[in-house]
Amino acid sequence: MPKSNRFRILNQELSRLKKQLIPKPSFTGLYSDRQLTRTVAYRVLAHAEIESYLEDRAWEVVQNAKNIWDNTGKINLTLICLLGFSGLTMDAPPETLSPKKGNKTVKDEQIKIQKKIDLALANFKRIINENHGLKEKNLLALLLPIGLDIKDLDTSWLVTMNTFGENRGEVAHKSASFYSIIQPINPVDEVNMVKQIIQDLLKIDELMNLLMK
Repeated sequence: MPKSNRFRILNQELSRLKKQLIPKPSFTGLYSDRQLTRTVAYRVLAHAEIESYLEDRAWEVVQNAKNIWDNTGKINLTLICLLGFSGLTMDAPPETLSPKKGNKTVKDEQIKIQKKIDLALANFKRIINENHGLKEKNLLALLLPIGLDIKDLDTSWLVTMNTFGENRGEVAHKSASFYSIIQPINPVDEVNMVKQIIQDLLKIDELMNLLMK
């Protein structure tokens, strides 16, 4: 199955970062401070690229589902999951559309499925905007609401993503002395981890393509 355009952009950006920041492998395993600093930059920026890709693709899938609904009135798996994982209450229909007591009116979200869909989209957009990570909790919040099943999410991939997120946090929130002395960083390991993540991410990309058919 063809890769999405967004996945191709992700690969291009990661290749550019590798070319600009990662030094040639050292036979001794030793690297200069400058090379280590550039490797740290690669880790942080590669994380940002992958995070941005997942956010953009998740929103693309949701917008596709919304367009199908708007144009044909048909609801697909993505829209069902978006509503199911929206956090909105599944209220029963009201007893009447014309309450006689007081001046109360029936709210649109109680009687109009379009309003419920709009609220679910708004909630999901907020989750994307507030997302800051690639750990399992971040991935589940982005992928389950668009229609991916838990069987589609390999547990070993989730473990790798947790490690990747933790590694990024170690260098993004601590002094440079931490990664240059206390916990040395290896450029080869960094590239290999990103390569493995992208190989697994291609499967997710293909599943997203299927959701948009």
